[in-house]
Amino acid sequence: MGYVTVLALHSLLRWGALGAVIARFARALAARGGAFTALDRGLGFAVIILLDLQLLLGLALYTGLSPAVNAAKMDMGAAMKDPYLRFWMVEHGVAMVLAIGLAHVGNVLVKRAADDARKHKSAAIFTGIVLLLLLAAMPWPFRSVIGRPLMPGF
Repeated sequence: MGYVTVLALHSLLRWGALGAVIARFARALAARGGAFTALDRGLGFAVIILLDLQLLLGLALYTGLSPAVNAAKMDMGAAMKDPYLRFWMVEHGVAMVLAIGLAHVGNVLVKRAADDARKHKSAAIFTGIVLLLLLAAMPWPFRSVIGRPLMPGF
């Protein structure tokens, strides 16, 4: 697959991943004190699967398909002074890998929690942090230097 195809898939899948994270966070907040159900487990599973797929597509972009990352690799010193190249070379990837790692840690803590209230609390805390990281590291169209259309490649 080429750059445009992988970028389009990565862009499309982000909406599913973001939707799953929002749904899990909202459910964890709404269900506090209630039973931890199959819906809660399913939302946790969906978040992990969608974020892991995003990671795979992102790694394909990062390891050779992305023109911005390839340009940054040519001169890292200059790239760190260029907000556009620095975002794609460092900031986006680091924030997203951190978000995915925290989603996995949160999922494990939810599974290990002793009771349903703790499961919902762990899900809310970790999913809330993941949501903030995702929102902060996305190239929203309103971000002056790094902004991209909501659906590049389509």
